[in-house]
Amino acid sequence: MPLEGFPWTWTAEDVANPYDPTPFTDADEETVWCRVTITLPDGTTRTATGNYLNLEGYPVMRCGIEEAADELGLERLLADTDKYVTICEWVDRDLSWRPFARLRCPELTIHIELTEPNR
Repeated sequence: MPLEGFPWTWTAEDVANPYDPTPFTDADEETVWCRVTITLPDGTTRTATGNYLNLEGYPVMRCGIEEAADELGLERLLADTDKYVTICEWVDRDLSWRPFARLRCPELTIHIELTEPNR
């Protein structure tokens, strides 16, 4: 697990007992399945499930962000490269320690939870 990032989100439990991403991994493709739920400021939610993450020791957000954004109707967010990269970095930091990530910004809240692959 990386030792950089947001140490105020780490717990002693995270460090002592890192989670195993294997149950969430599609071994054939080396991708990790997750459910992404966004909540808009008006309270509306949208959810998409898929193999949007890559496995690089722990789950990381790479090109799957494009597929997830498309399925959630958030393509406009990808036009801002800085925002795109920042979202990936924040997701990677959270997922390096635990099987979920939560992000909040004025435009929306994102909750990513690892899930077992659809077989």
